[in-house]
Amino acid sequence: MTLQAYKSVRKATLVEGASPHQLIALLYDGALSNIAIARQHVAHGRRGDLHRHNDKAIAIIQELQSSLKDYETNELAGNLFELYRYIVATLITSEKNMDDEGFGVCAHLIDVLRDAWQAIAPESLAAA
Repeated sequence: MTLQAYKSVRKATLVEGASPHQLIALLYDGALSNIAIARQHVAHGRRGDLHRHNDKAIAIIQELQSSLKDYETNELAGNLFELYRYIVATLITSEKNMDDEGFGVCAHLIDVLRDAWQAIAPESLAAA
């Protein structure tokens, strides 16, 4: 089995066995991973590779955004919707300008969201 095939099987196994809460955490991790790779491509001036990974990060954030319910009437969901919108806009601008700082801001925001999401995990609340 090749390394790529192993990674594919491992990823499928993680997703299939994940709770809805864990799936959101995996999406945050995927966005952070793609942003980290995109930042490496910025450092080396590789626009094509940068675009591919930035596009994946944007798609993940848009998926998270589209999963929000009642964002027009629920203040928390509405604020999260707007934060996701800001992250997507910043990712687009950062790619266009080859701006590592913008990618860093996005990574920080997603990291904070991921940590907050982990803090409310059902298993961590049950242990409290």
